[in-house]
Amino acid sequence: MEKQKILIVDDSEMNRALLLDILEEQYDVVEAVNGVEAISLLSRQRADYSLLLLDIMMPEMDGFEVLAYINKYHWNDSFAVIMISADDSPENIKRAYDLGAFDYISRPFDSTIVQRRISNTMLLYARQQRLEEIITEQFYEQEKNNKLMISILSHIVEFRNGESGRHVLHVNTITKYLLKQLVRRTDKYHLSKPDINLITIASSLHDIGKIAIPDAILNKPGRLTAEEFEVIKTHSVVGADMLLNLPVEQQEAPLVKIATEICRWHHERYDGNGYPDGLKGEEIPIAAQVVALADVYDALTSERCYKKAYSHEEALKMILEGQCGAFNPTLLLCLQEIADTLESELMDTSSEQETKSIQDVRDIIDYDRLFLNEKRTCPSREQQRPQLLYIDSLTNVYNRRYYDEFFQGADDMQAMAVIDVDDFKHINDNYGHDTGDIVLQSIARTVLSCMRKTDAVVRYGGDEFVIVFYNIPADVFEKKLEKIRYSIDSLIINGPPELHMSVSIGGAYGIGTAKKLFKVADDMMYQSKNTKNKVTICFLNEKSGSKDNI
Repeated sequence: MEKQKILIVDDSEMNRALLLDILEEQYDVVEAVNGVEAISLLSRQRADYSLLLLDIMMPEMDGFEVLAYINKYHWNDSFAVIMISADDSPENIKRAYDLGAFDYISRPFDSTIVQRRISNTMLLYARQQRLEEIITEQFYEQEKNNKLMISILSHIVEFRNGESGRHVLHVNTITKYLLKQLVRRTDKYHLSKPDINLITIASSLHDIGKIAIPDAILNKPGRLTAEEFEVIKTHSVVGADMLLNLPVEQQEAPLVKIATEICRWHHERYDGNGYPDGLKGEEIPIAAQVVALADVYDALTSERCYKKAYSHEEALKMILEGQCGAFNPTLLLCLQEIADTLESELMDTSSEQETKSIQDVRDIIDYDRLFLNEKRTCPSREQQRPQLLYIDSLTNVYNRRYYDEFFQGADDMQAMAVIDVDDFKHINDNYGHDTGDIVLQSIARTVLSCMRKTDAVVRYGGDEFVIVFYNIPADVFEKKLEKIRYSIDSLIINGPPELHMSVSIGGAYGIGTAKKLFKVADDMMYQSKNTKNKVTICFLNEKSGSKDNI
């Protein structure tokens, strides 16, 4: 079996030699002469190490500074740290544990004690990590199910309301970006990352009260009468009351509390001229303020039965001029600061590749009710029955089923590419599946932004994507793949720490069967994986079947 790897960080050559003599038979030992060198090694290869033996007194960067850095960026999620020092004062030991050390070994070394403490640490750490993984998986699954159920409910409201099907997704996106920008601009509202996540999820329920509005009013294509508008306005109170009528233990859930605030007060306005309660300024909970602005922006930029969509610029102008009511001045500044991002993000979510964010929702909705009963929907709604079963629910590109049914047996393909995310397992292992999902979503969006409308992007499985090209010149094919590689290489995922992405791409160009092109492209991709962040293309000779690699 491969030996576990230990990193010894100590500026004393003698101390490193003593530890090496004790450990080298059982472990693969790597040495660093100071904290700076250790950080450099760990930043590139931390997933390789099972344990870090860290001295305290070192030049340039002492052990406590190294430990603080490791703890700040959660690097010790993947390996344990044992402090080694001749100073075993209670103050030092307490500080080491506070900063995330797993154990503390005093010098001079006793070989038996060192070996036993290290083996015990590794065993205990492995068990702890496994328990944390189980808990994380259970939490992740529960959160995923919660999001799914909320999405099902909110999308049912959308479809009943005859909207485009993207309103909830857009409000989620705008809410998230507004909240993040608000936190950057001010600490007035004390919003943590979990708070932002909770408000973003809860925003999906903002219009749940519309379930109680009569169809004749809810889907009226013309202008509402004053009486009809008063009926529409009741949806905010009805939605909040629905949540307040849940069992007491459910009402106490943070998500339900925030959703209740959003439902009731997302039509309040900062100057007190909103409804239903005429709240003014900071009387309105910040979650409701943010969702109110997100709701108005998307309503303006989306087509409805009774109006055309305004452009991004027109919508901003109308909001900033107060044509849609008064909003928190700080939020208006945030909206201006994220305007370009919103325009780009919402354009991505409206692309032809995306049918819906949650495939499961689309599958359980009755097609006849949604797409054949055109009297209740907008005239511009597509008549064509969507290919619901063929969209990947995470990335919104085509899924493996689509590839298998439409391309697998094709015998006249022209070009294909296979893309694999570099070091994706490392990202999942070190930062969790939520971060891994964000990475896949960001990469899928980036790939789509580089494609023509005639190209098909497929999530083939896990972190592997396939692109099928139609009628594309060889030089354009090569440039497209390089553009994808470069665009993803320039992509930064924000977080502690920031993640730099890269992909390995294999391409096959030349008329042939899908099976043949895929095999060649896959082989080329594995050649690219040898160095990573690379494109390798094979141009097939149509007459001889020979290959010309670049």
